[in-house]
Amino acid sequence: MNKKRSVLWYTRPAKRWFEALPVGNGRFGGMIYGGTDRERIALNEDTLWSGEPRDTVRHGTRLYLDTVRDLIFSKKYEEAEEMIEQYMEGQEIESYLPLGDVELLFDEQGMITDYRRELDLDEGIVRVHYRSNGVLYRREVFVSAADQVMAVRLHSEGKTSFSVVLHSPLMYSVSKASSNRIALSGRCPYHVRPNTVKTDDPVLYAEGKGIGFELQLQAHTEQGKVEVSGGRIRVTGTGTITLLLSAATSFSGHDQDPAALYKAPSRQCEQWLANAAELGYERLKERHSRDYTSLFNRTSLDLGGEDKSGLPTDERIWAVKQGADDPDLAALFFQYGKYLLISSSRAGTQPANLQGIWNDKIQPPWCSSWTTNINLEMNYWPAEVSNLAECHLPLFELIEGLRVTGSKVAAIHYGCRGWTAHHNIDLWRTATPLDGSPSWAFWPMAGAWLCRHLWDHYAFSQDEAFLERAYPAMKEAAMFCLDWLVEGPDGNLVTCPSTSPENRFIAPDGQVSSVTHAATMDLALIRDLFGSCIEASLLLKKDPTLRGEWERALKRLPPFRIGQYGQLQEWNEDYDEHEPGHRHIAHLVALHPLDLITREDEPELTEACRASLERRLANGGAHTGWSCAWTVSFWARLGEPMEAYRFVNELLAGLHPNMMNAHRHPKVKMDIFQIDGNFAGMSGITELLLQSHRGRIRLLPALPPQWKQGSVRGLKAREGFTVDMEWKEGQLTRATLYSHAGKTCRLVTHWPVQVRLEGRAVPLESCGTDVCFQTEAGCRYEIITQDER
Repeated sequence: MNKKRSVLWYTRPAKRWFEALPVGNGRFGGMIYGGTDRERIALNEDTLWSGEPRDTVRHGTRLYLDTVRDLIFSKKYEEAEEMIEQYMEGQEIESYLPLGDVELLFDEQGMITDYRRELDLDEGIVRVHYRSNGVLYRREVFVSAADQVMAVRLHSEGKTSFSVVLHSPLMYSVSKASSNRIALSGRCPYHVRPNTVKTDDPVLYAEGKGIGFELQLQAHTEQGKVEVSGGRIRVTGTGTITLLLSAATSFSGHDQDPAALYKAPSRQCEQWLANAAELGYERLKERHSRDYTSLFNRTSLDLGGEDKSGLPTDERIWAVKQGADDPDLAALFFQYGKYLLISSSRAGTQPANLQGIWNDKIQPPWCSSWTTNINLEMNYWPAEVSNLAECHLPLFELIEGLRVTGSKVAAIHYGCRGWTAHHNIDLWRTATPLDGSPSWAFWPMAGAWLCRHLWDHYAFSQDEAFLERAYPAMKEAAMFCLDWLVEGPDGNLVTCPSTSPENRFIAPDGQVSSVTHAATMDLALIRDLFGSCIEASLLLKKDPTLRGEWERALKRLPPFRIGQYGQLQEWNEDYDEHEPGHRHIAHLVALHPLDLITREDEPELTEACRASLERRLANGGAHTGWSCAWTVSFWARLGEPMEAYRFVNELLAGLHPNMMNAHRHPKVKMDIFQIDGNFAGMSGITELLLQSHRGRIRLLPALPPQWKQGSVRGLKAREGFTVDMEWKEGQLTRATLYSHAGKTCRLVTHWPVQVRLEGRAVPLESCGTDVCFQTEAGCRYEIITQDER
């Protein structure tokens, strides 16, 4: 059987950024419009930010901490919130910026027929072809991680002529660099006000400040002529024409002055282009393909259903919006998520931000930052399970930077050991709270949540050498949490001040506030971090004294509580929500992505999570892309495939035409893209097919009936397993588990199974209703259902 191609395709050029198709190598990216008379490629580079290293720590903050705590324990919430906002918050963060555009202005203006624009996910290449007055024109674009250039190949059956121009929304100039090369040089602003701030002068430049950057473009023809004049390239010829682009900045680290040009971007661009030109286009393409497919091909997914790949992608999205079922579009969405992660997060790059690496605005929504109260974590939920662990590495480097900046914040702001970070982080590893409502600006729990990713990388890989390297960051984040906890009125250890991100409550006396003590999310994150650190310290035989502190603190944390509606309480007291349909569902973090509440072990709390989710949704929750995507995983953990499937379809129906996640915020009247919905939705699909936590592997735990036939290959499970599965009529027919670490496998399935190794039955151990067996590292085990024996 031929493999089904994973392709997004369209019958016309993009008119808007949200229709253009993304390419990227983790660092350097572009959005391809596919025009016939004018091709636009909007460019980005992942270190192109406003600002410079700066000290945002606010000395004196600690003087107000005890007063704020006293106010909270006295139930004077509004006063506490006012004091935090006035005396305990910091500065605005900086913004991720667009690099600029390359435009190809074609002389040919004929009748256009047979137009097709596509993103081939299997090869990581955007292609455009059409006929103009009957003459065939083709082009393809990719960005190579292997060779750090963007390549644009144009081919025509007849003569072609066009001009190439470069421009940027930033301060820049364009000049001739050689007989076939032009260069755009520029400098970033030293500050950009966030898009939420209304001002007449949001973009601020200063002499000798800001990141310097360079974009270079070089043209090659086989049969034609290249002329450079006035900062543009003129190309005429027949056959094939190749454009090579490189981009670099002067960023040299979060604590280095970029204006001092420690790294000269022009020389770096010249070197990349010289190397690429020597290789030639076909060799570049071959090296790109080998690098890209080595990651992309690790997993595959078939969800059955009618093959609708003959329809343009935007029409398929529209059909789902009108109520159609399209399981294959959900599989394509999963494949697209892999492509986006590979294209926006590679070893040595910055982590994927709110928009991955793709942004066309000087004032992007929420600065296109790393938002840590949910969005950054969502970006990396699929990294391990989808077998893209290398794409996780940039996040770990971010954590290392935050250990430096965050330790200063922990000490000066709060008098605590270890390190902390708050709700928004920029290129300069800003770890302080921002200025604004404490409901979002004051949230010192980012370190605890980010460290979950370090532990998950170990849990999936069982790599103790990695755990040895990661443990210091985990330990120091847990040390901050130890010191941040204080004794509450009932004798428990609590966080104070505490918020449930971006939501507010109504106290019995009518106060509306976001600030209290012991918000449920805080305690879940701390409980999870302490547990991971205890296990890590035992594995690594380190810190017995500190381990004892974590163990004693765990016993004094307040338990999860069930409220008046049967719901898991969002706060320590059973307050009503100010917005019962709020997009954040932070208190259910214990259900997902953590595993503190499971159906098998905490059935009563699981039902409370269900009640919380139902209450949120009944009041309009999950109305925006990333929140809708998270809801898929909640229903998956609750074992509700029909409900999960409904939200998969809602997520698909709300996509932009280029399948990027649409974020619709009630207070922002603009089209927004946030990549977290793509990644969390991709992760949600895997949760319906495979779950692995608390030492159990669940095969098809919440398979929607609409996906009654299908297969998946290459998913990863914790404890070091790779899983392949096939199913028919909603029933598992066959699975294989490859053991990387030789751990015991405990399977939860809905069907009796037999386990075989090289054709021989494997003895099963007794573990209740589950299937348990000991594995050997490097062996592949067949899981066969009774019907398939």
